[in-house]
Amino acid sequence: MSRNPSSATIDDAARLADGVRVGPGAVIGPGVSVGAGSVVGPNAVIEGPARLGERVRIGAGTVIGCEGFGYEKVDGRWQLREHAGPVVIEDDVDIGANCTVARARTGRETRIGTGTKIDCGVHIAHNVTIGRDCAIAGQVGIAGSARIGDRVSIAGQAGVRDHVTIGDDAVILAKSAVFRSVPTGATYSGIPARPHTEAQRVLAAVWRKFRAGA
Repeated sequence: MSRNPSSATIDDAARLADGVRVGPGAVIGPGVSVGAGSVVGPNAVIEGPARLGERVRIGAGTVIGCEGFGYEKVDGRWQLREHAGPVVIEDDVDIGANCTVARARTGRETRIGTGTKIDCGVHIAHNVTIGRDCAIAGQVGIAGSARIGDRVSIAGQAGVRDHVTIGDDAVILAKSAVFRSVPTGATYSGIPARPHTEAQRVLAAVWRKFRAGA
């Protein structure tokens, strides 16, 4: 990939630092800045306002800065609220292919902290804050205004409800549905997500009841 291949579209108002590589078919819009040594994959789209730090890697087909899914009912009909807040991606963040990171409501920001690694096929909604050195596996969905602490691990196909907080060093196991905030250092699983040992007891009780009725 070159800095500005002929098949990529880079707006004159975008700012790309030294050593940025841009894949074919990528689109970088106005109000976007990309830090040194970053890589924007083929067919990725970055819409402003967005600020990417240094050594950020954006996978093929990923969209950064898409409009947030924030609606309110006016006279019985859904009306989209303004989303003009930036996406901020700090240094050394990797985002896999076919992810979406929505820009924030006006006056807010969507932020991904330094060193966080995000797998393919992840959706991060408007106003979400993700801390440093997190690991987020494929097909995770994080709803609007959720706050994810530092060093959090979220396994595949987990979902996080809007406005909840997941504390530092927490672990969310695969296919969990997080409907309430998770304490620092906790491991949660299940639907609805609860402390993993509790979830195991609930599952064992259900299985015993099922076996008894079989």
